[in-house]
Amino acid sequence: MKNLSVKKLVGIGVGAVAVLAVLALVAIFALRVDSAEARQIALDAAGGGEVVSQETSSEGLWNEYSYQIVNGDTWYDIEISGFGNITELESGTGQYFRD
Repeated sequence: MKNLSVKKLVGIGVGAVAVLAVLALVAIFALRVDSAEARQIALDAAGGGEVVSQETSSEGLWNEYSYQIVNGDTWYDIEISGFGNITELESGTGQYFRD
């Protein structure tokens, strides 16, 4: 087996890091959800209803979504991560007041 020079080893290391970075970016873009998918996740969590407010905030390479949903006399405040996970879910009954 030939001995590899330091330059070749460094080059291999840099190439491996670059490949891993590209794979990570591809995974992030493939796994993240868009606004329509996040809205459906929130509606499913609330058992249906009407979206009365929605907000999107940017967190680096992906967005986070907040939905306020009213279903009958129950209100829901739901936050969805950029990967489609419910990160917060509050609910209550009666009149919904929140700004």
